[in-house]
Amino acid sequence: MDAFTVELSGIPIEIRSRYHYCRWYCRSFFTDRPPVLSVFADEDRLNDLRERCPDMREELLERDAIYSVIASRLPSFHRAVLHGACISYHDRGYLFAAASGTGKSTHIRLWRQFVGAGVDIINGDKPICHIEGEKKGQAEITAFGTPWCGKEGWGRRRSTPVAAVCFLRRAEEGNHIRRVSPADAVPLMLRQMFHPYEPEATGLMLDLLDQMIATLPMYLLECDISEEAVRCSFEALTGEAYTGNGIQATAKEIDRLWRMPG
Repeated sequence: MDAFTVELSGIPIEIRSRYHYCRWYCRSFFTDRPPVLSVFADEDRLNDLRERCPDMREELLERDAIYSVIASRLPSFHRAVLHGACISYHDRGYLFAAASGTGKSTHIRLWRQFVGAGVDIINGDKPICHIEGEKKGQAEITAFGTPWCGKEGWGRRRSTPVAAVCFLRRAEEGNHIRRVSPADAVPLMLRQMFHPYEPEATGLMLDLLDQMIATLPMYLLECDISEEAVRCSFEALTGEAYTGNGIQATAKEIDRLWRMPG
């Protein structure tokens, strides 16, 4: 069995894997620090993924099962995995969450295209959020990049303080954004946060969810795929006036720019 150590959200973690693919996949996150956790893909998790993804290759199943194990252990370290895309803009992070296929990758690409070079990628699919602070509503929340960054492979080995969360829905007409109440944010966040298998870890995850909802402004954006959609979310999330002085890069250029190095 292969073994190597990565650093995720500041935590050195030993990964033990059957396939060398996982080592290659995590290559940008290697560390020489001694690990505080050791994880591998157990058969229960692998079988669960096989049932849900019967056509997925075994090395890919192992890769995703390993992240499932890591995500189950992270709440003990005040961290949680969120299904969403995280970008930074002038050193402030914005999390965009939506059901798969809704268009969050397209939306953040449009931010880079129309807002400009001040926008960079942290993680395109499954960032880790570190929630620091015991007092409700006064946490400091930081999003970290990970190797698990979606089919586009967009990601960085870096972090950003999170300023807001935006949930996306496809609009039938026009672009609209509104701030959602903490009560309305609970089911939206629950759909996007990783749920550990273990009851104790689930309880810790729910505590972290409460902290995030109490601390961060959360918005619901109903949008299409347009510059107007970017203006709508940009102004609400940043509090700045939209100028549209972007780099006008093509989708392929942004894809190359944001792809995980290495």
